[in-house]
Amino acid sequence: MSLSNKFRSTIFFTVVLLFVTYLTMHYVGMENNIYYWDSNGYWRLWQQFSLGFSIDPVGTLSRLASSIKNDDYNLLPIAFTSLFYAFGGEGRLTYILSLSIVYLLPVSLLFSVLLKQFSEKQSVCWTIISLVLPATFVAFWAPTLRGYPDICGLIFVISAIIYTCKTDLSGKLNIKRAIILGAILWSPFLLRRWYAYTVISMYLSLPVLNYFIYNVEGHSFKKIFRICTFFFISGIVSILLSIALQWNLLVRVATTDYSFIYSAYQSSVASSLYNVLHDIGLYIFPFFIISVVISIFTKKTKEKYLVIFSLFNLVFSFFIFTKTQSPGLHHCLPFALWVLIASAISIKWFLFKLNSTVSKAILVSLTIIICLIINKQSLFNTNINDFSKYLPTKYTPMRVDNYGNYVRLSSDIQSMLHSTEKLTVLSSSDVLNDNMLDTLSNLKLSKYLTGMSQVDLRDGLSIPALMSRFIIVVDPVQTHLTPSGQQVITIPAKELLNNEGIGKAFKRIGNGYPLEKGATAYVYERTRPFTYDEMMDFISKYYVSYPQWKGIYDTSLFIPYSTGSISLGDVWGKLDIEDDGTLYGHPGESRPTTITWTLNGINELLISSVRNTCSTADGVDVTISDMSGRHISSHIENNGSSSLDVRKFNNMLTTLTIDKHGNPSCDSIMIVKK
Repeated sequence: MSLSNKFRSTIFFTVVLLFVTYLTMHYVGMENNIYYWDSNGYWRLWQQFSLGFSIDPVGTLSRLASSIKNDDYNLLPIAFTSLFYAFGGEGRLTYILSLSIVYLLPVSLLFSVLLKQFSEKQSVCWTIISLVLPATFVAFWAPTLRGYPDICGLIFVISAIIYTCKTDLSGKLNIKRAIILGAILWSPFLLRRWYAYTVISMYLSLPVLNYFIYNVEGHSFKKIFRICTFFFISGIVSILLSIALQWNLLVRVATTDYSFIYSAYQSSVASSLYNVLHDIGLYIFPFFIISVVISIFTKKTKEKYLVIFSLFNLVFSFFIFTKTQSPGLHHCLPFALWVLIASAISIKWFLFKLNSTVSKAILVSLTIIICLIINKQSLFNTNINDFSKYLPTKYTPMRVDNYGNYVRLSSDIQSMLHSTEKLTVLSSSDVLNDNMLDTLSNLKLSKYLTGMSQVDLRDGLSIPALMSRFIIVVDPVQTHLTPSGQQVITIPAKELLNNEGIGKAFKRIGNGYPLEKGATAYVYERTRPFTYDEMMDFISKYYVSYPQWKGIYDTSLFIPYSTGSISLGDVWGKLDIEDDGTLYGHPGESRPTTITWTLNGINELLISSVRNTCSTADGVDVTISDMSGRHISSHIENNGSSSLDVRKFNNMLTTLTIDKHGNPSCDSIMIVKK
């Protein structure tokens, strides 16, 4: 590279870097502190990882390795950006800047390199356009500014194309090159599980692309065989890397019916297509269609093969992805890449049809201006007009009306909560959800929030969450998916708002908090345990949609626990129920933990000490007694268990007492229906 080219490249890089930095700072600076779910999740993981790495780098790297092996969404994407934490702190702006600079900026530069590699003609004007298009592309910016790190996968998607097409792979087999490509193609899946669809599509299309762009002497089965052998080796490398580093994840992927558990996230192919088209923006598709038509019906060149390659990946990966769920904002990233590649090539054809330098400069200027206008309209302008329907879906800075009421709600509920009391938020939309409320409190509510179920088939019904001291409900009831798929929210929320069923066990506090979109949040306090009839009637409402739930929630300890009166022992006292119906208890320091309940239809309880290595533990004393004084007792040895026959107490009000024997050391027990 000549000195002038190096200088020019430095200028281009600096300009793009400054633009990326400015846009990020401007966007985040306009937001309210209401981040939630995916826009919030990786930010919090980034904070935890970065802080942990600064304190205990070895332990943090060990947790990173474990996360890669086990987690659907591992820590690696934010591990690469953790350096920013050391210089900018834990704030939202620092986090989004880390994503923009570490991921979006390289994607823009690699995109330009890719187009340059496939271009027979080069010019400064074309270089500028090839940088401006990705650097301003709303489909790249929207998920990044929302806090999704998913654009990281595009770095390796583009790199795989560049690396594959750098040389003719139909010649002598290069094992080292095949191994490197296998690692590159595995990397998007390593970073984000859902990139598997794109990786599969590319393993099918990259060999064909390489074959055709270097096939100038006619078809050859030997060449086809060599290329297939090359990619077979690459595929084996990708699989071996996944097995070696992501084994537990692979097992879960292979044994999980994601189309079933994500059924609430599914929609028709037409609806998915509509969302993808509008997240990318209809304005760009005339350029895309022009490229496709010209590439299919005219003499083939490297650029035209790249367009056909992009078309295949767009269509194929879209249809295999939508077999599982409808694409979200971040899932559109590879689809947007394929559209932008083809569209950029049609713009290049227009550019090189112009003869004069002035006309080319005008086209470049218009491209820059239009790209900036589209970027501004979709990311910053909240006004809707007729032209907006052709632009990408608006993802403006996260703000809400009546923000002061949100802050007041967060502050008021914090003042109500004490000690081990719990809070449940029966709302899951962008108007209000538990994650948003936690962010508003600067995570002070984290220890109180129950984590209410939100999606029926994915989460099931959370009985413990309904037993919280306080529940927040929004009127009208808020869901982020089809209400029929979120009945774990809609049914209890309606019962509280209408003061019926389990809602009778609550009283409303105050006059409510007007929020976004005309909705109002109300705080409810539980004043008594649920009755047996209330709980059975409540649970039976789910059997209409989910008959498979019958026998899960109404035959275990859920009903006795939810209708019981609980008194926790001091200091160490605990009595919680897990989603599988297992009850976990612990006595207090100077008084026992008790629950007064009715064991309807339960004949035997198995009580076990939670496994431990405490040398001083002396076991736990458990007693069940009725109002007449009859009782049965058992001493649960440390790491031992005991069965209690409770048939004589069936359908009677009884008290379960969990008491320390001599000391409370490692006195945790679990209780299940036998």
